[in-house]
Amino acid sequence: MSGTTLTVGIEDGSSQTVSLASLANTDDQFDDEVELRTPIDVDEGGESSPTAETNVQEVIQAIAPITSKAARIFYPPSIEVDVATNGTKTVDLYDEYIKQYGTPTVGSAGAPSALPTYTRAELYYYVTYADPTVFNTGSMTINANGVLTYTVTNQPTDYNTLINVVFVVK
Repeated sequence: MSGTTLTVGIEDGSSQTVSLASLANTDDQFDDEVELRTPIDVDEGGESSPTAETNVQEVIQAIAPITSKAARIFYPPSIEVDVATNGTKTVDLYDEYIKQYGTPTVGSAGAPSALPTYTRAELYYYVTYADPTVFNTGSMTINANGVLTYTVTNQPTDYNTLINVVFVVK
């Protein structure tokens, strides 16, 4: 076959050339032309007057805002943060994330030995809450590599305090 021409060999040694030009570029469907077998409501789940998406383009447009935000934010694994004494301390949030995601304690049958991870540069790092009775929240900082610097001003009264950390994929 060459371009849009197919040459077919025949038993007696001759050949026949067939033009396939009429078949070229016949699949010109765009995403808005591919109808769904059954319309579905992707983005309004349960609203009183849902709008069912009827083609591929509508589904992509409806789901993109949902997945672009939700899938990018996640909580890193729980870690111990030193609050035993007052003072300024650091903890490498990224390193703690890699330690636990890279070598989980146990996984289900057939699961890979490590979870997928992001590089330091692929993430933003946030503290969304820190117990103000224990931490000086005004002096907390996180550098671009995920190293948190914090100052302990008081020890927790009941061996329990909170600091919430969130990672966001850039």
